[in-house]
Amino acid sequence: MKAKVPVYKLHSFPRHEPDALFYMTRLERLVQEFKDIDKPHSHTFYLVMWIIEGGGTHTIDFRTYPVRPHQLYFLTPGQVHSWKLSPDTRGFNLFFESNFWQNRYGHRLFRYPFYHSHQHRPLLEVTEQQDVFTHLFDYAYREYEDSQPHREEVFLSFVHIILEKADRLYSERWIGPETHLYDRLRQYEELLEQQFLTVREVRSYAEQMGMTPNHLNYICKKILGKTASRLFQERVVLEAQWLLIYSSQSIKEISFQLGFEDPSYFVRFFKKVTGQTPAGFRERQPPGR
Repeated sequence: MKAKVPVYKLHSFPRHEPDALFYMTRLERLVQEFKDIDKPHSHTFYLVMWIIEGGGTHTIDFRTYPVRPHQLYFLTPGQVHSWKLSPDTRGFNLFFESNFWQNRYGHRLFRYPFYHSHQHRPLLEVTEQQDVFTHLFDYAYREYEDSQPHREEVFLSFVHIILEKADRLYSERWIGPETHLYDRLRQYEELLEQQFLTVREVRSYAEQMGMTPNHLNYICKKILGKTASRLFQERVVLEAQWLLIYSSQSIKEISFQLGFEDPSYFVRFFKKVTGQTPAGFRERQPPGR
């Protein structure tokens, strides 16, 4: 539904190997070789980006972050992002399909706080061990570029080490609850992603998950400090924002597409969640976005 926003698969990228479940490139090389890669787009795979030097901005699902050296960015499939980078920006982009990871490590991927919920900050400021991460990405890139025996296994090991070390630093700044609740939150978010246009009651999601609405609400509040209803509302609003910016539909048409029978109710709903009207949000977006 994300009108006019390209969705890239791994084979969309220069020199991607057929059937490979992973891809890696230098950020500065990607910017040169892939036209409009800085424009809003989403992926079908997981991404981790390491900034070595440079600056600019990185916008992920309408939230903009200042780009600085020694940052790690994490994106899950479906998130829309774009960037404006200074010419001297250097770093690495590492992409992988979930199957590439799950074949060895199972569901561990979903337990990393930066991947298990779209609500968590997709950014880690690395204030120590910067050289460690630069070396890890450099070694991983060399392994990716060289056709050595067991290359896939060794490359996956580097990805594992990078994510585990990032998890340690991220978790030091995130006081979370029991890790088994992460899986349940991720399950709820995945159901929202699939059904938010047709299933509009938290009770229905809770039933699909085999729990009561109160327990689902408890999990969301425990981990994120938000109710299950609030997560549903924010997912609907995010879709509305995409349509307001990337489509030429009227606000009335968008409200009907999102399941609102009364456009005026959609306007009140949008303002309640975001603090501004749909028209105001559309007008405030920079030209050419």
